[in-house]
Amino acid sequence: MALAALLLAPCVSAADLPASAAPSGPETAAASAVLMEKETTGLYLSGHPMDDYRPYLKNTHVLPIGSLMDEERTVEDESIVSVAGIIQKVRLKTTRNNSMMAYVTLEDDTGSMELLTFSNVLTQFGSLVQEGAAVVVIGRLSIRDEKDPQVVVNRVRSILDYADGNLPEEGPQPARGGKLYLRLASEAVPEYRKTRAILNMFPGTSSVLLYFADTQVRRGTMCGFQEDMLQELTALLGKENVVLK
Repeated sequence: MALAALLLAPCVSAADLPASAAPSGPETAAASAVLMEKETTGLYLSGHPMDDYRPYLKNTHVLPIGSLMDEERTVEDESIVSVAGIIQKVRLKTTRNNSMMAYVTLEDDTGSMELLTFSNVLTQFGSLVQEGAAVVVIGRLSIRDEKDPQVVVNRVRSILDYADGNLPEEGPQPARGGKLYLRLASEAVPEYRKTRAILNMFPGTSSVLLYFADTQVRRGTMCGFQEDMLQELTALLGKENVVLK
């Protein structure tokens, strides 16, 4: 995986996230039995925890996870999507600039998928990113040939926020404007491959210009500017080689 080359430190426990009790769902004997089935067999046999939450998600833009994992999906790469489910696993990593990110496995009654959650999101919503939490995630769909579809997370909500007909705002956060200039020694250096991997993790419509010092060639591309992305690029290339105007 391309991103793996950017990550240096070993995994740490999900307990290192901001401490807070995970949002609880409907407290029923049936729900407890379903969770016990998962713990003992690894499967949900008599139902799924999402069965209790589906009524909350009527008349929303929340998509079944299975619809995004299907090869016949109608949602395009880089689309802003909302998905809901139960967090099954949180795997934390420390990036090159010593910020935290998490690989999160989210599951609903139609499938499961991986979420990429960077430090700005963990800082704001870390109390919700807990194993067993029932959440709605808003983010950017990333579809790459070499891996299953992922969502780069912008925001996280408790599913309970959607109870009683409440419909929290689900649109994307405003992106930073301007144009990003990146200077690299050559297209042959390892930093170029890593730079492309970082840019691919933040799809969007903002302009990026890459300049290669050895040939003076300039190449343009697009991405979505986020603070975490800029920090990663600065740690990789050096502050003097990353300019946002």
